Amino acid sequence: MATYKTPGVYIEEIPKFPSSVAQQPTSVPAFIGYTEKVTDQNGVDIKLKPVRIESLTEYAFTFGNDPGGRYLYDALSLFYNNGGGSCYIISAGSITDPVSFSSLANGLSSSKDVPAQLLAIPDACLLPAQEFSLLQQQMLQCCAELQDRFAILDTLAPTGNIENDLHQFRSGTGSNNLKWGAAYYPWLVLADNKQLPPSGALAGIYTMVDNNRGVWKAPANVSVNGIKDITQHITSQQQENMNVPLDGKAVNAMRPFPGKGILIWGARTLDGNSMDWRYLNVRRTITMVEVSVKQSTAWVLFEPNNANTWVRIKAQIENFLTILWRQGALSGAKPVDAFFVHVGLNETMTADDILEGRLIAEIGLAMMRPAEFIILRFSHKIAAA
Repeated sequence: MATYKTPGVYIEEIPKFPSSVAQQPTSVPAFIGYTEKVTDQNGVDIKLKPVRIESLTEYAFTFGNDPGGRYLYDALSLFYNNGGGSCYIISAGSITDPVSFSSLANGLSSSKDVPAQLLAIPDACLLPAQEFSLLQQQMLQCCAELQDRFAILDTLAPTGNIENDLHQFRSGTGSNNLKWGAAYYPWLVLADNKQLPPSGALAGIYTMVDNNRGVWKAPANVSVNGIKDITQHITSQQQENMNVPLDGKAVNAMRPFPGKGILIWGARTLDGNSMDWRYLNVRRTITMVEVSVKQSTAWVLFEPNNANTWVRIKAQIENFLTILWRQGALSGAKPVDAFFVHVGLNETMTADDILEGRLIAEIGLAMMRPAEFIILRFSHKIAAA
């Protein structure tokens, strides 16, 4: 409080609005794989050192443009063809090195240090099946530990037998951390007939949809640019076992449609049996809210744990959620239907919580889920006599 000793007129500015919550980015991927160059222009080793880039030209300048039989460069090309922007590149080694599980796993560990929201390792498809599955399990575990990113998973190269391909993938992913990733099938065919795993293109589509519509819009019913075809054309009947399998491990299909091109025709996480986490846009939206609120409420640390602070933090979070509701991220005709924020003594905290220094806020969100099955019901209208 100011101390006044000399007579005069003093001005005090009183803040009327609570601090705002800044919405955090949602679609900056970390790509891990093998590169032509593993040193920069000054000869400094950049292996396993995350480098942020903004374009394919910048990637080529830093890491080279020779795929060398690997997938990373072409995946980056599709990333930018489909709306990609900023991303982090983590070189697991030179394209002349043998592909190894340990190198890619070390790259995954290095990715934990960057503020990425998506994770893709297209070169994982070059590993033997058992190591490929283990690396994907580690990707899901990494996302679950950090709780700020989402894994875009590939399947191994298609063999022509859809059921066998999907069985191999599902049996290898295990049963843990499934809500933290989504998988796509089949592979993409480039103009030169080269086949490519789809994670790079999907990372670009996620980015494009997030920028144009918001992270709460499912990245589906969107065409894939920069490709000639896909390795297999999936029918509606074949997709039934991909989209709603008994074990819940949905694999999102890519399918050709006349006049529309190759469309992403699914938006499910691997946790398809969970009503909470079935849809990847729900998982990613809640992650965005969690990270945004966490980053913007750090001011509360060491503030008095009293009603004054509770009112301020509640207003801050409610303002943020109201903006999201107006943008269409939350369902409900009114804000009160779309979310709630509770904080206070005998509401979210006990006297012991306050003595222990815990300030607990509870946030509930009415998430917007995609219209996945459109059902049109028709009947005959009996004409009046």
